Amino acid sequence: MMKALPHVGDKRVIDMHVHIGPEFLRRRYSAEALAEEARREGFGVVMKNHFQPTTAQVSQIRRDDDKVALVGSVALNFGCGGVDDHGVRSALSGWKRDVTAADPDSDRFVVWMPTVCCEAHLRCYNRYDLSQAWGIKGSHTRFYAEGTGYALDPQDDSKMAAMKRALQVIADNDLILATGHLDQDETLTVVKTAHEMGVKRIILTHPLFQSTELEPETMARLWKDYGAYSELAFVNLAMDDLTYEQYIEVIEAVGPQGVILSSDVGQIFSPTVADAMREYFSEFRKRGIREDDIVEMSVINTNRLVYEDMA
Repeated sequence: MMKALPHVGDKRVIDMHVHIGPEFLRRRYSAEALAEEARREGFGVVMKNHFQPTTAQVSQIRRDDDKVALVGSVALNFGCGGVDDHGVRSALSGWKRDVTAADPDSDRFVVWMPTVCCEAHLRCYNRYDLSQAWGIKGSHTRFYAEGTGYALDPQDDSKMAAMKRALQVIADNDLILATGHLDQDETLTVVKTAHEMGVKRIILTHPLFQSTELEPETMARLWKDYGAYSELAFVNLAMDDLTYEQYIEVIEAVGPQGVILSSDVGQIFSPTVADAMREYFSEFRKRGIREDDIVEMSVINTNRLVYEDMA
């Protein structure tokens, strides 16, 4: 395994998907603990929580001397206001290092479409939002009756209007949109609509995950037509029985310029971010993925999403 994570000058690996607590699920990290590891190991990180925005937590632990990106987020699950502008505005409100400031910080954060309350997700877990295999007591899971989870129908004017309200705030503030646990058709609708509304930064959330299961050819088209990056997450290999061969097929179809590598760790039983990423990159190298391509997918593309101007 590599001892140090790659970097390009001052640009570091940015892990765009790491879970933090407190949450019903037992988590390895608090925001403070993850920030401490990120500074020590030299990686940036987007901190995610299924039930509450993380922007306020993250904004209060960022420092002037930080050399790594510490980024907040919100997942538009029911507990965060659902798919509308409420949750995005809530996250934006918390994105302030200086609580006396008149405006939120100008840095970007990530807005996920719904995850654990999606119909597509619930169908994978016997209608429960959270799997007990993830490290949660059964009493803290919730059963959703058929049809009570979130589903996006392009013919439903009310739902489309609410989604567009959320996308408008994302576009106006040049935030990063991630597609969550939507199904194939919903994902395509969100990406197309977001692009039409001027959202410039789009991530297809682990698109091989069973709720979505996009084909590599579809990912390649979404990259070509809309600039949507395909996320390949380390944790899905073990938790969702995916293979490196499937991941390499995506890299070959899309091209490394349209792929990002994340860990999606933070589970109580998963390795640290640094150890996960070291193992991940090492396994890709063993399978013939060039070092330059690993750097592009983990450093160049992620820094572009977080920091760089995009036409």
